[in-house]
Amino acid sequence: MSIAAAILLALIAMLHSALGELVIIRPLLASPRWRTRLARPWADRLLRAVWHVTSFAWLALAAILLGRPVPVVAGLLCLVTGVVIFAAVPGHLSWPVFTAAGLLTLREGGALPEAVLWAGAGAAVVVALVAAGFHVAWAAGAALGTGRVLPQRAGTREPVVHPGALATLAVVAALLVHVAVVVALMLGADGAWWRPLGVAALVVLLARVVGDGRYVGVSKRVRNTRFARADDRWWTPGVGLLAAGAAASLALAA
Repeated sequence: MSIAAAILLALIAMLHSALGELVIIRPLLASPRWRTRLARPWADRLLRAVWHVTSFAWLALAAILLGRPVPVVAGLLCLVTGVVIFAAVPGHLSWPVFTAAGLLTLREGGALPEAVLWAGAGAAVVVALVAAGFHVAWAAGAALGTGRVLPQRAGTREPVVHPGALATLAVVAALLVHVAVVVALMLGADGAWWRPLGVAALVVLLARVVGDGRYVGVSKRVRNTRFARADDRWWTPGVGLLAAGAAASLALAA
């Protein structure tokens, strides 16, 4: 009976995505009369992503009926949902939440190999070092990419802040401290203060991912600037990777 139910769920999931795309999604998105409080391109991509995520959820139910471990299936569904939403609307608040929930669930279910934790922590170290290098160059006067790395006022290219060389080098120092903490935790360094430093780094980075509600992070309201678009696609996900590296190093040290 469970196999029959799983087959039915898989069938309805495939039909839901295929026919829904042809009969509902494409005609609706092609209509100029469809109105929403959100910007149309953003709303269009979000609607399509959520529609197909429903199909993934039914496939996950089918996998559970076939006897797959619930934490593993739930964790994978959360990760797939996070990836789909990030690919469609990277500025949406939910993708970091789904990603974190997926990783935590997989870890709880014993399905997150230690090699993945090492890879995540190592990737965070590389990203932090690259970011530190760029900040050193900017402190020295380089202009490469500066039009996209500082928050800008709505509809303009005017930066909200004008950090000097010392402030930029302070960011370099913070990134290097992050690298040192992650590497120390990965290698099992002794000392009671490494873990609190790792937790502090994780909290600060997650706060940056959430943002200030106006100019940065997934909660920002100003989205019509070059910085905002780059922040959605690159800077906030990059900070999220640094946070994931801190979390992975803490898990390795546990």
